[in-house]
Amino acid sequence: MSQENVEIVRRGLDAWNRRDMDALLDLGDFGIEFVNSPTAVEPGTRRGRDEVSAAVQAQWDFLTDGRFEVDQFFDRGDEIIALGRLSRRMPASDARIEDRFLGSYKFRKHKIIRVEVLGFGRAEVQAALKAAGLRQ
Repeated sequence: MSQENVEIVRRGLDAWNRRDMDALLDLGDFGIEFVNSPTAVEPGTRRGRDEVSAAVQAQWDFLTDGRFEVDQFFDRGDEIIALGRLSRRMPASDARIEDRFLGSYKFRKHKIIRVEVLGFGRAEVQAALKAAGLRQ
């Protein structure tokens, strides 16, 4: 497994969790793409740092205390797929809920060129794992 690419994904998710846009964008290519799940609040593809940063900021605004944790990485050469969880607090409560996620991170010269949400929520993640030929 490309430990360097895995570490870049870890640093990216850590930057997302800390709400550090500069650190997050520094890991990506200038032409980075972000493809959100069709079932997401804001589905679709964003291209370039301006559009990607606007999408990330919208996530932070909606998921004010959201946090990503990775359980497993899958190596596909210039692509790392991360299986994990997104947790967040329930509105007007201290209780936290979490959902599964499956994300793809594609690289060129150790820069992220594309991030794609392959699945979010238990059923979607299971279907995406199967479609990608991956097992937990």
